Amino acid sequence: MSQRHLHEVAIGYLLAHQSEHLHHDRQYLIRRCTDHLQQQGISHARATILALQALGEMEARGHCAHIDLGNSTGFAVFVVDPVSRTTFAFTATDLIRLARNHALDVARPTTTH
Repeated sequence: MSQRHLHEVAIGYLLAHQSEHLHHDRQYLIRRCTDHLQQQGISHARATILALQALGEMEARGHCAHIDLGNSTGFAVFVVDPVSRTTFAFTATDLIRLARNHALDVARPTTTH
């Protein structure tokens, strides 16, 4: 099965099932998409990457911001916001910190008053 076809399968799955998950259940949606892709005969690692790539594409729709692949490296990612004409640079350390903080926020129980 071609890379493009698998990408389309992932996009289709996410589109069909995204409304079943609230924002904080995004990781569960990715796990379900990964499981679905594995049924196509690919490895768990490859299926996870495809699911995350598809999610990234879906979330980018309607937004102009993008990653500047020409300037980004394995240690620094440059994100361009064309509306403000600003480029933001994130080191790998910055991204790890953001990911850990996000994971803590997602795991934190919500309280109602």
